[in-house]
Amino acid sequence: MKTEWQFLFVALGGALGAISRFGISQYFSSASKSGFPIGTLVANVCGCFLIGMLVGSGAHEKSEAARVGFGVGFLGALTTFSTFGAETINHANDGQFVHAIGNVSANLILGLLAVMIGMAAGRKLFG
Repeated sequence: MKTEWQFLFVALGGALGAISRFGISQYFSSASKSGFPIGTLVANVCGCFLIGMLVGSGAHEKSEAARVGFGVGFLGALTTFSTFGAETINHANDGQFVHAIGNVSANLILGLLAVMIGMAAGRKLFG
């Protein structure tokens, strides 16, 4: 598949994934009054299930359009948590438990640290 088509499939899948993410968040924020980010949780869990289906079915290896349009585009816009989940489980399935645990630990610790630093920088620069 030519690179131009890959970009097109990613863009189309990404647009649909972003719209889906927004719709899920809107629906659950209006349905839930608790303040818990249930929309994010639902999007992440759905994305993890869907990337599991993509990888488990082997479609990502058989179809470049499925891999880049659905896997990278749609699921990338819906949630990068799905990619994180698939990569972590692939490491575990390959017996690379240190990589799997390291991936979880690094993403959690560095991600939360980056949010804290970003919040502080945003307050300092713009607040």
